[in-house]
Amino acid sequence: MYNLEIHKKAKETLDYLKKKNKDILLSIINSLDEIIKKWFEVSNVKNIWDWIFRKRTWRYRILMTKDKKELNKIHIWIIELEKDTKKDYKKWKIHIIKNLSIIQN
Repeated sequence: MYNLEIHKKAKETLDYLKKKNKDILLSIINSLDEIIKKWFEVSNVKNIWDWIFRKRTWRYRILMTKDKKELNKIHIWIIELEKDTKKDYKKWKIHIIKNLSIIQN
């Protein structure tokens, strides 16, 4: 069993979906629950760069990392509508790396 840390950008998306589309919100919550229970057995989880992973849920993407110090902690960084462009992933990779260095120092 893993602990989730949901960061600001992901929380904003969840708050938005809470008001606009509860079906998608429930689907994302189910995906997060699945990630908590069985991280590497979850379907549609792809490694997009070294230790950054992506899970597809409906037309949304959940970007996450596994904590290197606390092995049972998973960081959820972004929950965003599907774009799948290298440019977007590069932007989010930079965001995640910058924020991880703040957390781990």
